[in-house]
Amino acid sequence: MVMTQKMTPPDSPAPVTALLLAGGEGRRLGGQDKGMVPWQGAPMAQWVLNALAEVASPVLISANRSLSDYEQLGPGNVLEDSPELKGQGPLAGLLTGMRHAASLGAKAVLVSPCDTPEITSEVLSDLISAWYQEPEKPVLAECEGRVHPLHGVYPVTLAPLLERHLESGNRRVMVFTEAAGARKLECLNVAKAFKNRNQPKDFEDTDHVGK
Repeated sequence: MVMTQKMTPPDSPAPVTALLLAGGEGRRLGGQDKGMVPWQGAPMAQWVLNALAEVASPVLISANRSLSDYEQLGPGNVLEDSPELKGQGPLAGLLTGMRHAASLGAKAVLVSPCDTPEITSEVLSDLISAWYQEPEKPVLAECEGRVHPLHGVYPVTLAPLLERHLESGNRRVMVFTEAAGARKLECLNVAKAFKNRNQPKDFEDTDHVGK
């Protein structure tokens, strides 16, 4: 199901917590921590955190290294994966975030990865608005025919399903979202917002570290 129109949330919306995914290994950047790589004068994670903070609170940060640096970005909100989840990709960070968000009383997490510094609060707000229509299902961004499963809203009630998914050895994000019955929100004319900057060529026009 693809939605194109902006939707209005109910008068008393369920609480949504933001989750910045910054736990990757940065293999395409020579092992650098992507979230800490500079982009236009600030770490990429800072740009994403700023956009998330405009539409949801608190902003949790999933990170497995550079913990002191992320703590400066989000004091008291840095989440490290438990030992059994480490090395299992972004779904591990999503599960950790879901569990913590649920403990805070949130009904869903708004997710965005640290390597898309041009993501906007408008796109993120539209995802939340779309999620309100069927809050038992995730909503994923879609732009120019491509689905972006790490830009979306995930109900915390999906944590048990995600846990079983990971226990089965399947780390594929799209397989999980299909099992969860995810819907898609078509985001028009904002392709740049979803640009992943995760290899050196993506920083040729910016102040990439080491350039």
